[in-house]
Amino acid sequence: MVSVVSISVYQAARQRFQQKVVFITGAAHGMGRAHALAFAREGARLVICDACRQYESVPYPLATPEELAALAGEIEGMGNAVIAAQCDVTDLAAMQALAERARQELGPIDIVIANAGIYSFAPSWEMSEQQWDETLNVDLKGVWITCKVSIPHMLPRKSGKIICISSTAGVKGVHSLSHYVAAKHGVLGLVKTLAIELAPYNINVNAICPTSVDTDMCKNQAIYDAFAGGPGQLATYEHMLELTNQINLFPDRDLLPPQAISEVVLWLASDEARHLTGSAIPVDAGYLTR
Repeated sequence: MVSVVSISVYQAARQRFQQKVVFITGAAHGMGRAHALAFAREGARLVICDACRQYESVPYPLATPEELAALAGEIEGMGNAVIAAQCDVTDLAAMQALAERARQELGPIDIVIANAGIYSFAPSWEMSEQQWDETLNVDLKGVWITCKVSIPHMLPRKSGKIICISSTAGVKGVHSLSHYVAAKHGVLGLVKTLAIELAPYNINVNAICPTSVDTDMCKNQAIYDAFAGGPGQLATYEHMLELTNQINLFPDRDLLPPQAISEVVLWLASDEARHLTGSAIPVDAGYLTR
């Protein structure tokens, strides 16, 4: 029989972020949604935002206002305080206003998950300026802005956790993704620099480099075509999974569930990872090892 004491200890362990204020960008669906729910289950107070708009260069559906509202309702239903805002990470003034709203309504930000990201496909010499600008703005400038508006909440208290979502493309090149690769490499450079700058303030800054994850970002015809070598080839979801399992060390993981990334996010945000900073953790089924 499990004792009442054992149960209470377990429940306490699962409330690592009780009353912590967690700011998550790109939260309305995909990995961001998984991160938000994971923190909510552990007692956090959430600030979630998403642009909830479709960038012209992006070949798959982005989040909607309805998805953001539904997530906020789910978090509130769990008994957690939440601020949900339709806010573009590339808009510095809007992000500063959201961070100040968080301070006034929930308290200073304790944990930041810079998650928002987009991509599109084209060989470098055929890529449009719009593709380049939209991807770099969201995937790199947006991460910098997210950190910029949050760090002032952490400095006076000499405490905080910043987790930036990079990619396996932040470590190696990928055909037809030069803008995305450049942005995700830039995220790792930003993380290393922030780790140096913020260490005197006891603020940890780390990155996660996921492989392909089971979200709309990796479940669309554009990426099936890319895996197949271009439109008109054997471009199906099943074929993409087959190729994904060939390039991973684990040959049966398919697309990783978003929750697999959230588990690492939670660990990096916890006191258990207090000695880690300036690192980039791959969650990639061994892909980068090959």
